[in-house]
Parts: sequence; C-alpha cells; structure tokens
Amino acid sequence: MKKSIIKSLALIFPLFMSAQVFAQRIDREIPENSLVYTLPKTTVEISVEIIKDRYIPGPYVRYAEEHLSIEGVSAREETDYSIGKISMKPVVEADYEYMYSLPAGNKSVLDASFLALSSEGLIFSLNDPKEAVANFASTPKNYQFYPDRLPSSPLKTQKEYIMERIKTDSGFVSIPFQQSIVEKKDTQSKAEEAAKFLFSLRERRFDLISGDVDNAFSGSSLKDALKEINRLEKEYLSLFLGKHFVESRVYTFYVSPERSPGTKSYPVFYFSESDGVLQEATRTTTPFTLNIIPSGKINYVEGVKTKVKVASIYYRIPETATVQLFHGSQEVCSGRMHIYQMGKEFVLPSDAKTK
Repeated sequence: MKKSIIKSLALIFPLFMSAQVFAQRIDREIPENSLVYTLPKTTVEISVEIIKDRYIPGPYVRYAEEHLSIEGVSAREETDYSIGKISMKPVVEADYEYMYSLPAGNKSVLDASFLALSSEGLIFSLNDPKEAVANFASTPKNYQFYPDRLPSSPLKTQKEYIMERIKTDSGFVSIPFQQSIVEKKDTQSKAEEAAKFLFSLRERRFDLISGDVDNAFSGSSLKDALKEINRLEKEYLSLFLGKHFVESRVYTFYVSPERSPGTKSYPVFYFSESDGVLQEATRTTTPFTLNIIPSGKINYVEGVKTKVKVASIYYRIPETATVQLFHGSQEVCSGRMHIYQMGKEFVLPSDAKTK
C-alpha cells in the first residue's frame, strides 16, 4: 500500500466538517447528490506456469540401439505437462457488499483529490478480475517433423547379370548382359546411412579441433564450422532419438478469501501430468489448494458495535494472514498478506484531528 487509509481519508474529511455528515450503508439505490466509496477487500492472485512437452519419435527409432548403441528410446508419441514458476500476490479490490455514501449537500464542491483513494480500493467502480485461460496451439497433422536428411539419393542401384540366348549360324549361345535395377532404399538402409553420416560428422569435428586437416580453420571460421557440424549432428540424432516440442503458458487464478476467523482452504485448480490444468478432479489429477491462516491479532481490538449518528466515515483495518499454496500435500509457495475482509470496520469521528 502506498498510503494508509486513515491518511488518505484526510483528503476528503475536511469537505464535510461544516455539517453533521455520516456515512450510510448502500443497499440498492445510491442517494442523490452523495459521494460513494467502498471498503477494500483482498483477492489473492496466483500465477502458475504450465510447461507442455510433446515428444515425437524419430523415423529410425527402431535402429537407435543397433546403429548408435542407445537403449530405451521411446517409439510412442507422448505429451507431458509439468509445473514451472509459481507466484502469488495480493490484489486490492472494492468490496461491493460494503458500499457507503456521504451526502455532499447542494452547495458542496467535491475535491478531485478524493481519487487518490483508488490506491486503497476505496472507489465506486473497479473491473472484476477474470481467470486467464491458456490454450495450447495444435500442431497440423500433416506437418513433416522429420524431413529426409540423407547425404545421398534415397534410391539405391543394384547391378545384376542375366544370361540371354542369342541365335547364331551354328545354333544358340548364352551371352551375359549387365542391367541396372533401381529401387527405393528401405528404412533400415536409410538408418544405416544416416548413422554413418553422423559418425563422419563427429570425426570431422575431431579433426577440426585437433587441427588434423589440410586447410586449417581459425578464429570465426572454425567457430562457424563447428556450429554447423553441431547443428547437423543434432538433426541426425533426432532421426533416432525423436524431437521434443516444448512450450509454456501462464495460468492466472483469483481467490477471494471469505470473512472467516479460522483457517480455511480454497480449491484453485487440478493438475495432471498427462492432461495439464483441469477444473474438475479425475483419477490422474492432484489438487492445488490455497490455505488462509489468520494471525488473530485483529481480534484483540473491538470494532464498530453501535451506530451513532455523528459525522463519521467508516474504514477497514486488515487482518494479517499466512497464505499457503499446496500441490497435494506439498507446500509450493507461501507468504504473509493483509486480508482486508478478514479485518474489522472502524469509524473516523467528526472531531478527529488530521494533517
């Protein structure tokens, strides 16, 4: 808070000192020619980063162990969700259940300095917070994740010899003829060639680093050459190990604690490693809950009990509470906040001296 409420009220109170003015609770209709304000309330804003990891297996995943000696590579497309950064902060809003009016009088002139009270939430209109909904972008089904990156043609040529009988003056003779048969390479042949090219990249990188080349590179040229080799190696490895497409979105939730003297829990959302954020519980979800633990110190102070018709302005002193965010039974975030609606209302009397 930039200023205390009592200090802010000093901006408007001198406007009404000349007459017996007292704040009245508003039910439905706003009294004519009056100044309206509300008491503040605290809403807890919770921001959660959700990380989506989509795995697409490579076209040569079956041959990862055979050609690269890498075991346990998954051949199934999977999508996993995880929790990233989590943050909480209090947001002060207008409590429309505690709206008051101050009669200004026909000849009163309102000072614009009253708008300074907006920093404390004591204003008539305030936009209600809305829950931010995050939608993950879908990937087109026909997108080619793994273009063929073989260093040569995907076709292979085999030479075969056939015997053809030719008629001569003395009879028939068999003469061998050579012909070429062109056919597509199978997946295993492609995987073998990709693995050979991958190892040749690594050999080339070792030669460049050790200087065992005819035309040695230096400076930026060596750096660029190694960068390109590393890029090609990563692409060819993905043909065997698959690719991960990672993206993150931030979900924002708002929880307004109730006016309760004791500890209370509020459900925020449900999280699943396979489905992400959900609003309802399933067999695979774990709940996120918000615990509000009031300190109880405000209970030692007596609030407003009688309604005395004197020049007065109602204001609210907040309760200090411990706010805890739990993922299942594990605490992931906590802090202390001022919760206005859990506090008490007091009256600024007409004879109060303010500077």
